Order: sequence, then C-alpha cells, then structure tokens
Amino acid sequence: MKTKTLFSLLFIALILIAGCTEESSTEVEEKDGLLEFKTLNPMASMQKSTPFIKSTTSNPPLTGPITKTITTSFNLAIGDVWVSQEEVIAGTTDDLEWIRLTSSTNTELKLFEDYSFLAVEIPSGTYRSIKITFRNIFYRYCYLVSDPSIKYNLLESMRGWTDACDANDTTWAKTNYFSQDGNHSLNNNNVFELVSEGEKLGGFSIEAGKTAVVSWRLGADYTGTCYAYLIDENGNSKWDCGVDRMEFECVPDEEDIYMWDFVVKYININN
Repeated sequence: MKTKTLFSLLFIALILIAGCTEESSTEVEEKDGLLEFKTLNPMASMQKSTPFIKSTTSNPPLTGPITKTITTSFNLAIGDVWVSQEEVIAGTTDDLEWIRLTSSTNTELKLFEDYSFLAVEIPSGTYRSIKITFRNIFYRYCYLVSDPSIKYNLLESMRGWTDACDANDTTWAKTNYFSQDGNHSLNNNNVFELVSEGEKLGGFSIEAGKTAVVSWRLGADYTGTCYAYLIDENGNSKWDCGVDRMEFECVPDEEDIYMWDFVVKYININN
C-alpha cells in the first residue's frame, strides 16, 4: 500500500514538473522577438558622387543675398532610442515604461544614413511609441542648385535659426516622442505637447520567430524636391549659424510634407 502511494505521488509530481516546464517554455517563446531599428535616407545617393567638405570654415561662399540649395542629408548625433508598448498622448506625462535599444549614449556626429543599431530581443507585444534623443547642434549637407558640384556643410541648432550656435556645443535638444498622433515633446510642466502631427508611428508588433525592422525615414513619404534658400542676413557671403536663416519651398507643393516617418516590415528568423 505504501509503495503504491509513493509511486502515485511521484507520478503526480512528474506531471506537475512537466506542466511547469511546458508553461515556462511557452512564456519564453512569447518573449522571443527581435527588433532591428535603422535609419533610412532616400536622398543619400544624391551626395555620394562628390565628397562633402568637413567644416563650416571652408564652406564655399554664398552666391548672394539668397542661395538656392537642395538638402541631401544631416550630420547629427542620435543619442539613444527607446520603445514602449504604451502610447504617448498629448496632455499626459511621461509615465510610460520604456525599453532602451541602445547600449550606450552616442555623442558623436554621423550622417543620418550611417547609423546602425544591433537587433535587440524584447518582450512580445504591440509597441506604440518611440523616444529618441539628439544633440543640439547638427550640420545640413546640401548642394547649390545652379552648380551641384558646389556643396555646403552648414552648422545649425535644433532650437531654431535664431539660437546662438557653437560647434563645440554638447547640450541636448528636446527629446522626440513618436506615437500614432505624431511627434511630441515635453513642455516646461513635463506634459506632452504635439509638435508635428504628420510624423507618426503606426505601431509595430514583436512576435516569436520574427524580426520587426523599423526604419526611421528622412523626408517621410514625400517624393518631390525641396529647396532650402540660404538667406544671408548680414551680407558677408558666409553662412553664419544664429544670424543667417533659411526658407523652404517644395515642388510639388503638397499640403502635408514632414521631416520623418517610420516604415515597418517583418522578416521570419528561420528564413
């Protein structure tokens, strides 16, 4: 009798262990998804034929009071990238749970299209928000419309053309928060404000056995041509960040033209 009872208890224990093992394995599988975040610049091919100059001190002179150029890229410092399954909504505070994709904070300037991020394993689910940090200063790469061999590398500030510029500035611009409503920033009361309604993140899913590839696209889905007019405010034929300014014209002139958007695709890991 005792032998039968002992055998029965062992049998039940084995069933319970097997059940727990199967459940744990299922839980791990549910969290087994990869996210690859990358940058995409459709205009990058326009600036590969002729190397850009390295500093603003050697920029070619401006052509007059107004210099007509076409922008091809930006040399900037993307510090960190986070994602969240919760949604950034205007009028709320940043109480979201964020997952950091970057292992360390970058402070070096690089061309937008030259950024690469390692694929990261994160919990499965639907992700609705992305948070990105930038250093304040950046350089605009552009060329002269009347002579594309003449190229400029123009120092700018994320805070606007009236902001005093310093090439050695190490401060950070306001953090960008993207969700389905657009791009947000935090105001002085630490409340989200909508900055650009067109710079949307439609969301993406992380699933077992798949890699979600999220491409942060410069220029969004606009396929026309945008001109940057360099306005020489002080008339010295040089680009002076914090003094000179820019005006923009896009052809065709669509109502909604935005700086960024996100393109999502999925790759089966076993393929």
